[in-house]
Amino acid sequence: MESANDTPRFEYPVAVIGAGKVGQALASLLRKAGAEITVVTARRPETADAAALATGGRATTDNATAARSARVVLVTVGDDALEAVVQDVADAGGWTTGHFVVHVSGVHGLEPLGPAAKAGAMVACTHPLQSFANVQHAVREIPGSVFGVTADGDALEMAMTLVRAVGGIPVEVAEEHKALYHAAAAVASNHLVALEDMATDMLVRSGMPDDIAREALWPLLRGTVTNIRRFGTRLALTGPVVRGDIDTVRRHLAAIEELPALYRSAYRDLAAHAVEMALARGDIDEACAVELHRLLRGERRP
Repeated sequence: MESANDTPRFEYPVAVIGAGKVGQALASLLRKAGAEITVVTARRPETADAAALATGGRATTDNATAARSARVVLVTVGDDALEAVVQDVADAGGWTTGHFVVHVSGVHGLEPLGPAAKAGAMVACTHPLQSFANVQHAVREIPGSVFGVTADGDALEMAMTLVRAVGGIPVEVAEEHKALYHAAAAVASNHLVALEDMATDMLVRSGMPDDIAREALWPLLRGTVTNIRRFGTRLALTGPVVRGDIDTVRRHLAAIEELPALYRSAYRDLAAHAVEMALARGDIDEACAVELHRLLRGERRP
């Protein structure tokens, strides 16, 4: 994988359609790399004004005007609005052969940019594998983050240059694999948050005060993430499954029996995956794995 060091210059006029957190952050980083931010848009004038103040561009709510103002156009609207926004700009004659049009959706490939491509524009997707709380956080976290890049021909080279200019690490993702790529991101980030919420609730149900429960898991989570980063997921796995502690798992299952079904299924399914990891690592033998899987499925011993 590439390094994020030695970011190149990106001295092109850039417009941003849909200047939310990611759009503003990318615009700010591209401005540092030498780009002129021409126009930024948002659905509400006050939002566009704030984005213009943050990025140095001119504010408008007219997406076609923004597209005409620059060679590079970042379309950073939400996933569900992407296709309609690109089509609206096409209907207004906003796309030309001189454009390089980029969206940042994780799940979409190049299809939503079809109207721009039909007008002769180069098109690409550059999706940051990162979670952003606000614009300032995004500006800090984008450098060093991997970007899934989907593009063809000259557009691929241009997209790679753009990603490197903001300090990102470009990795090509094929069009047909975008949904799976984005599902992986959801599991790693969104589902982790859901699991931590579930674990916090379980602590509260065990009698721990709510304010303490919210903080109690953080050192454990931090240590786990550090181990994953240092050793990889397989070697970072610890706990009763890896140790082959069948009775501990049985006690866990009994303890969660009265909890919501989602809690029970999450524990069983993730523990079953941990069994396969532990077996592949050689920590447990086949007989132990079979017994754990039987227990997790709720089956009685024959």
